[in-house]
Order: sequence, then C-alpha cells, then structure tokens
Amino acid sequence: MLGYLKCILLVFEAMSGLRVNLSKSALIPIGEVPNVNALAHFFGCAVDYLPSSYLGLPLGASYKSKAVWDPVVEKFHKRLARWKAKLLSRGGRATLLKSTLWSPPIYLMSLFIVPASIANQLEEIMRMKMVMASIGSIGMESSILNKREDLA
Repeated sequence: MLGYLKCILLVFEAMSGLRVNLSKSALIPIGEVPNVNALAHFFGCAVDYLPSSYLGLPLGASYKSKAVWDPVVEKFHKRLARWKAKLLSRGGRATLLKSTLWSPPIYLMSLFIVPASIANQLEEIMRMKMVMASIGSIGMESSILNKREDLA
C-alpha cells in the first residue's frame, strides 16, 4: 500500500515536472495513527502534529481562538514602530496605514473570522498612530497604547 503512494508521488513528479521534496515535508497524523514514525522514515520526511502552520496559517487551531491573532497584533506593533510619516499628508498616512497594515489580517481572515475584540484592538492601534502622527509625537503612541492595555 505504501509503495503505491510513493509511486503516485513519482508519477506526479514525472507528469508535472515538479519535484516533491520530502526532506522539507512533514507527515501530520489526524487521529490515532499506528507506526507514524515508521511511515515518516519510509517516506523520508518528518513527523509534525496539530496545531501546526502552513504558509503562515495555523492548521488545527480553533477558529474562535484569540491566540491565533497574537502574531498579527505583534506585526502591527513592529511595523508601526519603524514607521515614519512626517512628510505625508493625512490622506497619505491613512492610505499607507491601511494598505500596509491590513495585508496580514486579510490573509488570516481567509481562514478565520476575526473576533470583534481583535478588530477593535487593531483599529485602535491604527487610530492612535494617525493621531500621534498628526500632532507630531511619533514614538509616544506605544507608551500610550501600553497604558491603555494595562487599564483594560
């Protein structure tokens, strides 16, 4: 049976011209799978378990989990920490904020529904950045946001 599966992969390689790199692949068992390590050794790949990630999207995570969105919130903070917008108009800042910051959440929204609390938190971060950039206090927004998070 395993020989047939390996044969299917070889036929796929021959027909598509693509190579299956099993050393970069992982076998993810779903449910109880006996001898999973022997199967992985047979194919020459690693064993991984759920929850895992594929193309940056978490696999096997609860769609209602707020922890799924923690990396997105961190990316928001990291991107805004190095963001300089002194020479941009208010409209330019808004366009730049929306286009650069909303790409990771939209990618994740293709799999998960964003919780309302996370959406509000991301909008608050953007709003605070707009306010601080408009009054010229770039850099102060992180301390204000941290104080707001401590109060919540």
